[in-house]
Amino acid sequence: MGFHRVLYFGVLALGAATPLVAFGQFQTPTQEELKMTSDPKAPGADAVILYREETQNDVASFRTVYERIKVLTEKGKELATVQVSYQRNFSFGDRGNDRDADNRSNDVDRISGHVEVAAISGRTIHPDGTVVPLTGAPADLLQVKKGSNQVNTTTFNLPSVEVGSILEYRYQVRLDPRLMTSPYWQVQQPYFVHKAHYLFTPNPIYAPSSTGAGAGGGFMSDEHGLPLSDLLVTSHLPQPKLLVHDAQGRYLLDISDVPPIPREVFAPPLQDQIMQVNFYYSPSFVQKEYWQRQMQYWSKDVHGYAAETDAIKQAANEAVTPSDSALDKAKKLYALVQKLDNTDFSGRAGFTFFGGSIPAGNVDALLQSKSGNSNQIALLYLALVRAAGLTARADRIASRNRHMFSSDFLNDDQLDGVVIELNVDGKPIFVDPGEKMAPFQTLAWAHAGAGGVAMGAGDKVETVVTPLPLNTDNTVVHVGKVTVNADGTVAGALKVGFIGQEALHWRQLSLRIDATNLSQRMERTIAQQVPDGIQIHVDRIANLDDPGKQLVAVVTATGPLAQRAGNHMVLPRLFFETKETDPFPSEDSRALPIDMHYPAQEQEQITYVLPAGYAIEGAPEDASFKWEENAAYQLRTKADAGSITTARILARGFTMLEAKEYGGLRDFYEKVVVSDHQQIALSAAKASGQ
Repeated sequence: MGFHRVLYFGVLALGAATPLVAFGQFQTPTQEELKMTSDPKAPGADAVILYREETQNDVASFRTVYERIKVLTEKGKELATVQVSYQRNFSFGDRGNDRDADNRSNDVDRISGHVEVAAISGRTIHPDGTVVPLTGAPADLLQVKKGSNQVNTTTFNLPSVEVGSILEYRYQVRLDPRLMTSPYWQVQQPYFVHKAHYLFTPNPIYAPSSTGAGAGGGFMSDEHGLPLSDLLVTSHLPQPKLLVHDAQGRYLLDISDVPPIPREVFAPPLQDQIMQVNFYYSPSFVQKEYWQRQMQYWSKDVHGYAAETDAIKQAANEAVTPSDSALDKAKKLYALVQKLDNTDFSGRAGFTFFGGSIPAGNVDALLQSKSGNSNQIALLYLALVRAAGLTARADRIASRNRHMFSSDFLNDDQLDGVVIELNVDGKPIFVDPGEKMAPFQTLAWAHAGAGGVAMGAGDKVETVVTPLPLNTDNTVVHVGKVTVNADGTVAGALKVGFIGQEALHWRQLSLRIDATNLSQRMERTIAQQVPDGIQIHVDRIANLDDPGKQLVAVVTATGPLAQRAGNHMVLPRLFFETKETDPFPSEDSRALPIDMHYPAQEQEQITYVLPAGYAIEGAPEDASFKWEENAAYQLRTKADAGSITTARILARGFTMLEAKEYGGLRDFYEKVVVSDHQQIALSAAKASGQ
């Protein structure tokens, strides 16, 4: 639910004076519901939602939620604990930006308010019809507090729950009448929903009977003082016509048989995938006009914040020389800002802002304090490269780990990140200076392939998509030699190399934990990839503080490996893939797209030094196959006197796939797992007979 500040006009009295809508009675359960032990519409489900209702009335300033749940298993009893998170206290107003007076509201500098959860009622109905009402006061605990803004969680537990019970509850969120709210309906839930009803009654100014959008007074404004004249809606529903906008200006949705949220591996952010309806207010109904206006405001603030001051010019001149090429200048200034304390990674408290909110002052403060958050550091880099004579701009993007950018959604809050686009020798170069430990020209995976907007030539807004890396840019390499003893135990010296996103992960983790904990975590990660019983010890981690080099873990491995039977011994063909399982389930279809985050490559080359008297019982078959242009696999084994070396390469060139391509992906990985699980048979008898 979004909150918007409201300017004080007479229309507010209508909302304040309207009484709260009275609650209806609980529903009487049917005999079929009471006797239900499973649900053919949701096979194997721990619980199902029999009915869900959300009602919001902006005139009366309240929101109610009503839900009926059937518990089908022991795990389903967990739904007896209901948690309601809400913004209890809030404060809106001037953010401290140095904007012109006509770009700010002169009616209100700050509005504070209060929201509360009230009128909680509930009951548990046993299969025999016995009703146990909810008693006792709920717990209301503070979760997050930043200044005047406070998020609380109200928790209550429905009593006497057993398998077969029906849980029924209702609560009301009483909204501050000084706010206009924009509901978010999460239609798809973690459990199957038999029926659901949603109703939103906005302020009458937005009803079709009004003389036009915003014509009724325009008593809301955004941070620039522009009237929020339009109530907009985006939806992701199986049939768009299910959402009804009636003659009274209300929005209604009635829907049945809603499948649960898919629990699928490698899924993109669910926020963009599940069935939902999202309401929001906007100062413009025209897409092009909205983004042009927002970027004009943002670019003006960026120019002020990242202005070329004397301090910026001095810092740039000290870092580069006139004889440096444009690319060298860009690299040297990148190294300069990477040395700053990035408070998003160091854990230090600091002013955090997203791409749409820029603090007062300018980037000189970052040079003085030698610290800032990710977006601030990105804008400092922008100021420095411009001072050095380079052409650059700031691109606002939506981080892919949170959501996918949609220009149809007229809300710039979705743009939470900033990357810098340079023009070097006529070619665009994207850098991520606010991503601590990211090498030059390496974007964090959430910032690669990310959509957003930027101000182009002639102050025209352009939509942008940042480039994706190559699979070779993100590589994990396993190399080394393992000595096999006659009793089947092994001892080996190995190296695990990380390039790209995996290296970035470990380096950023090193900023948050100490060296001992980092080594222990890496040991646990590597141990999950090698055969059971093998002990992994990380002797050292090389190049941890140098993002320009490959990150290397030097590892020793000891323990039982071979299976022995008389004069025979069996080894896993691949040392690091023995416990690999198919990363995708065996279902024939998939509901969600596949998001593997980034293209990648795995390499392994391990040599087994065999015990005296043992030799291989026939060379294992090599394998080589590919899945169109998406992925490729190669496995080779070479046997020499007293040793066997196996080399494996798995290259994946894609980042995201549509759900319809799941079959090909599943088939490819099934072949990979079968090939990886091959074994090598050794025999002492053959060795003695040679």
